[in-house]
Amino acid sequence: MTFIKQIYDLLEGRRLFMACCIACGLIFAAANLIPPLLIRKLIQWLTEAKPAGDLIEISLLLLGIYLLRGVSRYGYGFFSHVTAYRVMHALMTRVYKHLQNLSHSFFNRQRTGNLMARSINDIEAIEDFIAHGIPETALATVIPISMVAVLFYLNPELALIAILPIPLTAFLVYRYVSKVRTMWHAVRERLSELAALVQDNMSGIAVIKSFARERECARQVTHRSATFHDRLIKANTVSLLPAGIIEATGGLGIVLVIWSGGNMALNDSISVADLFVFIVYMGHIYQPFLQLASFNDVLQRAAASTERVFQLLAIRPEITDAPGVTVPKIITYDIDIDALTFGYDPNTPVLHDIDLYIGEGDILALVGPTGAGKSTLANLLPRFYDPQQGAIRIGGYDLRDLPLSFVRQNIASVLQDVFLFHGTVYENLVFGHPDATEHTVREAAQAANAHAFIRDLPKGYDTVVGERGVRLSGGEKQRLSIARALLKDAPILILDEATSSVDVETEALIQEALYRLTQNRTTLVIAHRLSTVRRSPTIAVLDEGRVVETGNHRSLIDRGGLYARMVRAQDLTRNGKILSRIATREPQVAD
Repeated sequence: MTFIKQIYDLLEGRRLFMACCIACGLIFAAANLIPPLLIRKLIQWLTEAKPAGDLIEISLLLLGIYLLRGVSRYGYGFFSHVTAYRVMHALMTRVYKHLQNLSHSFFNRQRTGNLMARSINDIEAIEDFIAHGIPETALATVIPISMVAVLFYLNPELALIAILPIPLTAFLVYRYVSKVRTMWHAVRERLSELAALVQDNMSGIAVIKSFARERECARQVTHRSATFHDRLIKANTVSLLPAGIIEATGGLGIVLVIWSGGNMALNDSISVADLFVFIVYMGHIYQPFLQLASFNDVLQRAAASTERVFQLLAIRPEITDAPGVTVPKIITYDIDIDALTFGYDPNTPVLHDIDLYIGEGDILALVGPTGAGKSTLANLLPRFYDPQQGAIRIGGYDLRDLPLSFVRQNIASVLQDVFLFHGTVYENLVFGHPDATEHTVREAAQAANAHAFIRDLPKGYDTVVGERGVRLSGGEKQRLSIARALLKDAPILILDEATSSVDVETEALIQEALYRLTQNRTTLVIAHRLSTVRRSPTIAVLDEGRVVETGNHRSLIDRGGLYARMVRAQDLTRNGKILSRIATREPQVAD
């Protein structure tokens, strides 16, 4: 798709406004043509002994034309900017909605800063072109053609001499413009990389400070900024060449007119009044080209940005609704994982031939060493990814045969890495249930043992938690996440390391709350701390992507397999910590 076609598509629904902008521009251009012609008439009265006309009439005409120029100039700017702002709004919304629909695998391959640059910086470059580039291009075409036509009417011979530099100008400008777009595309890429690095560093500022890596990180940003700076200067250097070329060749055109036209006037081949019009028009003929050259960098930035934005919009989601899927009229919420094999890279599976079943309202605890695939399995339940083999069924329906929105509305999750939005506690709690009453919100907070600490915050439920909940402790964020999931009141609950960030006392309170609240919910519990799943009726042990054991706590201990070894290892670790604390408090007795 060409740049012009892309811009034309973006103007859909706003083309009338852009047409009004161009119409105002044409009126403005026409108003530029008339004043020199009226003054020409006045010069003829003064120099050619022609009957004098009405000076008041000419003066009033000039006044009316300049008023028209003012109004048309305002309309030209108003319509162009309103059109550009509407396109920017529509495109930002379109890009954001598109990004929301893309699959998790896409975001795993991208950097947030790069996506931010495409979503904001590139769209602003397109807005700048629509607001200024399109109308200036129209004027730069219409004004010179109109003025050249008038000059040919007045004196074809001198008009030919006047436009001699134009082909040379066009050739030189085209020669440089054709290579600038690639340079500006590289500039936009470097800007995206710089924005991504700064975004990463700002998100990880606490880690940078804790490792005293400020100097090294600043050096990385300086290096990326220098690369962007060098590419920017190089692109700008070439982009500015057309303006200098047009300035020089435009001056050459005026010199040719003065030299040739002066000789013609001395030989009575042209009148002084007509020569005046030539000189005035020559100043205007090249001015639009000069403005267009000045907008060359705007054009090239917009072309590069448009290409990047449309490349993003061309990416298709990997996880979509199958044609014709509908919400079942009756469904149970049992989960059947059948012969499931999955890998983020299809050629490297991380889950192998998984067979698990969770009855409606039952609890299944999934345990195993780090990297066994527990969280990966949790990500498959809301259909963030599709398995390469096998299936996950809810109520007997393959997830791929159900609407995505239905699946995700009926699953609540508490993840390892708790994400809270920069808003109030209350806004974060009702995120999954915007219509919840204040009473319901407080009940959910109490059930997650969060109400007490929320009440002690400076503004209670109206306290702003900061970006990613930075003003709260890990345990507080975890409890808010649990309350948010409980408030959603979905029939399926995923607790992925739900108590990993809390102390022993808080863990006991949360376990008690979860024991009550998981009743009548189909629940998948994932944990490293095995003490949190001992009361689960069914425990599945995952190792290297395979289910190696299933049973309850007692039966797995008696079997003496991986689960029993993990329990013993954690018990030894916990006892070692207790002994260590005792040793630090009590003096050691020498043998």
